Amino acid sequence: MLQSYPISDLVRWMKEKTLVLNPDFQRRSIWPQPAKSYFINTLLEGLPIPNIYMRSVTDPKDMRTYREVVDGQQRLRTILDFVENRIRLGASANTYAGMKYEDLSECEQKRLLAYQIGVVQLFGATDDKVLDIFNRLNAYGLSLNSQELRHGRFQGGKYKGVFRRAVIEASNRWSVLWDRHKIVSVSARVRMADDELMAQMLGVLLEGVQDGGQPTINRLYNKYDEALPEDSIVTLDSTLEYIVANLADVLNSRIGSAPHFLMLFAAVSHALLSIPAGDIGESGLPCRDGRALSDLSLAVQNLETLAEVLDLEESEVPSRFVQFKQASARTTHRIRSRAIRFLAFYEALLPDTI
Repeated sequence: MLQSYPISDLVRWMKEKTLVLNPDFQRRSIWPQPAKSYFINTLLEGLPIPNIYMRSVTDPKDMRTYREVVDGQQRLRTILDFVENRIRLGASANTYAGMKYEDLSECEQKRLLAYQIGVVQLFGATDDKVLDIFNRLNAYGLSLNSQELRHGRFQGGKYKGVFRRAVIEASNRWSVLWDRHKIVSVSARVRMADDELMAQMLGVLLEGVQDGGQPTINRLYNKYDEALPEDSIVTLDSTLEYIVANLADVLNSRIGSAPHFLMLFAAVSHALLSIPAGDIGESGLPCRDGRALSDLSLAVQNLETLAEVLDLEESEVPSRFVQFKQASARTTHRIRSRAIRFLAFYEALLPDTI
């Protein structure tokens, strides 16, 4: 059912919290500043935008109707941020560049608030139906990637979503990894690469270093859908806390990229508490050495050496690091590459110069 609503109504619903901007089937709400400015300019110029899709649900307890956004979350967030003066328009807003909502004339503000947005309302739609609609809407633009599909698939129906929720909450809790250290870029976070990396870190703690790829991550979501070991989240947090507190400088190098960070995380986890053998195997996984991380300054120095190796041309790499360099240039999610890099990072944590 298609209806039109003025922006003023949509803003009021958002402020009243009867418009849910982040239901489980949505993509992340990260738009770069130029996109936000260009979108607001489109509204101010009175030009058309695509319809927004919502599911309407009435709560019998408080007798209020709640609207869940199926498609259009980023547009609605941008509108709310602008009218609440949290956005200053950039160059892509053309004649409105440099302005906030409060800088608009009263006439311009009224015109913006009166702008009619088409809303397709879905009444009585099940979660499966909503997810299907969301996938179809995005199929004609940017196809959903594997992590976005997992995000939708494990959020209802026959799934309890325990692993899924743990991943989302940990990604949000450890935003310092993305905001400050840029382990995953903003553009990659839009496609949920931070959740995918967090899922793999949990996988390291649960099952050790494994051959990568989407089937492995899918298996983790399935296997731990109903329950997680009680100490897994505590261990995840304590390991990340140690890395951020003691190895932050190293994260500014190429070791801070997602594929290398995952193996650094595995090495530090093994140094702190020991991880399962995983696909490396009992014979390949070194026994936990209690001396690991006993000389933090030397560990940092060793990791910086590995970071320098990553920046060298292969012909310039000292012979003792050639295998590490070659493994870093291969498909980094394969177990052969991961095993070599994990062992190099772990050895770097021991109180010996590499």
